[in-house]
Amino acid sequence: MLFCDCVQDYFRTYLRQQRGYGANTIGSYRDTFRLLVAYMAEMGLRVEALEMADVGSELVTGFLCWLESSRGNAASTRNVRLAHVKSFASYIVTVSPEDAGACASIASIPSKRQRTAPPDSLSKDEVTCLLAMPGTDTSSGLRDSAMLALLYDSACRAQEIADMDVSSVTVRGACYARIDGKGGKGRTVPLLKETGELLSAYIDAFGLSLDSPLFVNRSGRRLTRSGVSDVVERHWRRVVESQPDVARHDVARPHLLRHSKATHLVEAGVNVYYVRDFLGHESVATTMVYLKHNVERTRQIVEAASEGLAKPSASFYTQDKKAELLSFLETLV
Repeated sequence: MLFCDCVQDYFRTYLRQQRGYGANTIGSYRDTFRLLVAYMAEMGLRVEALEMADVGSELVTGFLCWLESSRGNAASTRNVRLAHVKSFASYIVTVSPEDAGACASIASIPSKRQRTAPPDSLSKDEVTCLLAMPGTDTSSGLRDSAMLALLYDSACRAQEIADMDVSSVTVRGACYARIDGKGGKGRTVPLLKETGELLSAYIDAFGLSLDSPLFVNRSGRRLTRSGVSDVVERHWRRVVESQPDVARHDVARPHLLRHSKATHLVEAGVNVYYVRDFLGHESVATTMVYLKHNVERTRQIVEAASEGLAKPSASFYTQDKKAELLSFLETLV
């Protein structure tokens, strides 16, 4: 099969129909193949005439090295691109068995070892300053205050916030938000009463109906993911300028608020399985990175689990017992 035909079939049949991936995930895969095609062109290959059998481990390994050397990509980004190409190769084997050799060679390419650093997070003081920065005296400030509070309180991703309608949140009584997560996985998370009050005041001030987008711009249109990011970054710059003694980060983006909420939940002793469900992670292994982040909390858990089992050595061998032992030894001679 031609490589071009394989790629189109992979996106249409596998990613969209079989896996049902959303626009953001498909966009990430698309970027990988755009870069792969750019590399092929740079190598002088006629992409439109390239057979899948010619796309093996040698070409893909060269592509991965090009990502690092020419584009300055980190090992983590390189590994994501490799995972996308491996997924592509695994699918092509099922529809074009004659290309199994090339696909098997791609599958054998190892990921590059990378340093596993814990997620960065804002301190509670930093979060407090950010949430207070917009104020509620103006309509734009009220909107931004409600958005920032919901971003942190729900640990939503920027796209999840942008996709919400007014009907996605319950702001009276028991407050909670219904979130359409990655891969079509929905979850419901509780919200603080204060967040519900901010959202209620914002919805009333803007006259939004249940079927309206939750956050809108000045034209009344749904705010985009980049618009959500702009709100966070703009107010964080004000925090850095006005509270330099508090701000430890030069830049803050929506996902940093998500990491911060997860870290603060773990610090508060919330069971990691509850944190997993709160964040919408598919596997608890993804959530465990927040435990690694908080060494002090891990120490407290270990000490609590060992309480009463380990005792100070002095309780086993006191000075009185030492004197008794010496007296006993003296009677032996």
